Amino acid sequence: MSSKLLLDEKPLLIIPSLAKQVGLNESIVLQQIHYWLQISEHNYEGFKWIYNTYDEWVEQFSWWSKATIRRIITKLENEGILVTGNFNKMKIDKTKWYRIDYERLEGMSSPCAQNEQSKCSDRAVEALNLSTPLPEITTEITSDIKKEEEVTHTTAHSPIHFFEENGFGTISPYIAENIYSWIDDLSEELVIEAMKIAVENGSRNWKYVSAVLKDWTNKKFKTVQDVHAAQMAFREKRSKQRSSNHSNRKEVVPDWMNKQDPPDQSPNAENVDKEAFELEKKKLFDRIKKYKEKQE
Repeated sequence: MSSKLLLDEKPLLIIPSLAKQVGLNESIVLQQIHYWLQISEHNYEGFKWIYNTYDEWVEQFSWWSKATIRRIITKLENEGILVTGNFNKMKIDKTKWYRIDYERLEGMSSPCAQNEQSKCSDRAVEALNLSTPLPEITTEITSDIKKEEEVTHTTAHSPIHFFEENGFGTISPYIAENIYSWIDDLSEELVIEAMKIAVENGSRNWKYVSAVLKDWTNKKFKTVQDVHAAQMAFREKRSKQRSSNHSNRKEVVPDWMNKQDPPDQSPNAENVDKEAFELEKKKLFDRIKKYKEKQE
């Protein structure tokens, strides 16, 4: 199956109507994937598929960064135009497989787009060298690509900047790749939120952040709002537990308070004790005096 919005020719041409519908960069990626699908021999679930790592995509789109390509592919996935799967023999292999949902894409086409398709095809045959990957309008679209990439690059790297600017240390290529993977699985906002929690808890290391993100994945959190709602629910539960424990706690009373009378706190108590002591002292001296008299 194919779509009138895409070309079967080798040159990487894009139709203005497609760019208007899905975006300039997205239309370039779609056209390239469409080209490879035409010659693919990988058939699964009744469709042709291709597979590529992000590093391999960078080789084909050398003017883009890996972060930009991630953003483009993710956008196409979210819109349902690009379908991804995993048909790798080893489960540990996370290389993505791709196919285009031509029916969804066809729904975006219009008579105008079909006319442009025909005109572009005629120009491709008459004027283009088949070894040229892009038409002569490359110069015109390059500035647009660079502008869009600059915005995307800043946004996509915000977790990287947060990591470096908040005491996590120098970021390594391995950690950077992990961050981008979590961005794909969750979102930039959630990755940054996990880093904020690490900072607040004094655990500025990627291992802690990764553990938080895994927990959120298991709990199926999709947004920062989900995280905040869960935190609020936890605080309320803990507050209720503390209130319950406080109400059920009995005051411990020392045994001496139950078995003895309280000490005499009257104003004359001290004087009474002194008089008794003096009396006992006098009696003792009288006994000693009598004893001495008998001995004499």
